[in-house]
Amino acid sequence: MPLPALITLLLNLRKGTLQDELDQFANLLSAGERLQGVTASAFCQARRKLDPLAVLSLSARAVRDFYRRFAAKRWHGWRLLGVDGSTLRLPATADVIAEFGPPPSGSTIPLARLSRLYDVLNHIVVDADLVGMSVGERVLAGEHLASTEAQDLLLYDRGYPAFWLFALHALEQRAFCMRMPLGFSKEVKAFVASGAASAVVTFTARGEARRHCEDYGLPSTPLQIRLVRVVLKSGEIEVLATSLLDEARWPTHLFKALYHLRWGIEENYKREKCRLEIENFSGLSAQVVRQDLYAKLVALNLTAMLAWVAQAVADRLHQDRRRAYRVNFANALSKMKHTLVRLLLAAPGTGFLTALIMAMATSVEAVRPDRTAPRNVKPAKIQGFHPNYKRCR
Repeated sequence: MPLPALITLLLNLRKGTLQDELDQFANLLSAGERLQGVTASAFCQARRKLDPLAVLSLSARAVRDFYRRFAAKRWHGWRLLGVDGSTLRLPATADVIAEFGPPPSGSTIPLARLSRLYDVLNHIVVDADLVGMSVGERVLAGEHLASTEAQDLLLYDRGYPAFWLFALHALEQRAFCMRMPLGFSKEVKAFVASGAASAVVTFTARGEARRHCEDYGLPSTPLQIRLVRVVLKSGEIEVLATSLLDEARWPTHLFKALYHLRWGIEENYKREKCRLEIENFSGLSAQVVRQDLYAKLVALNLTAMLAWVAQAVADRLHQDRRRAYRVNFANALSKMKHTLVRLLLAAPGTGFLTALIMAMATSVEAVRPDRTAPRNVKPAKIQGFHPNYKRCR
């Protein structure tokens, strides 16, 4: 099985059985002439030679080209990058357990930790990690900084604050906005008690915080960080910590909406787990787990790039309407099944690509800001993907 065909098949948003996916794939290319007779066994033998990081490198190259060629959306000149982690259920095999660690106590299902560096305005996954659960989210957040640039502003939820992570951002000269637990430190407690809307305070490393800085080779000198009070409609108070110290340039009223944009990374995880079925693996080895995950990540990013162009078209089509409209991303993903095969292997021409973008641009939904209608969401049974019972289509 030639390498381009192998890679493209992995990118084709696989969900069904291997043989059925192979048969569909063959029918897309010259009525099956190029891949006639390819079996699931032959595919599995071919993929053993493929380093999963080679698949991930395709995403890195596509992301670099996107930012070089397109005027990506920014917030006051900053590229907004959300950082967040999640867990991934894995096949319970010896190879997977050796790579990612044993199942947690009381469970038979091994888990891995996902971490994402995600452009919340352009829906692009800039960097991704898949590691064992023994690696903490803060450590992965520190590693993501290697993929950032000077004009990036990183958004974190309240699971990330740590003095050493503040120090790392200061050392790398990277801006951040991070939600703080109200009892994080005496500085935060004093700010909450003060009633101030915003204040620049000095954080000092003590005890464990100082030891962490020493462990990571970071300076433990005091840091100036701005704290911003956000009051929600419910009356709940949130405190945000940011490196944007200048009140005149970055007024306090901007930060509530800024931090809300972080929710985009949560939506991205929902797409990956529900729409792309990233826990629906095509094999039982750690290598296959990484190949499948990285391939769907590449397909997700390619879809986001096409949807970005479609959104520009949709903005012009609906510019006279009262509401803004956005491209339906779930529908855009659906349109990419088999389409990537034609685009990457069959060279269908610009007319095919134009038709695809227009189809995305005309499948839109109205944007309703501050929608607060209550939703009666019932607990859902977590979908499992047993290898012996894959879907047919």
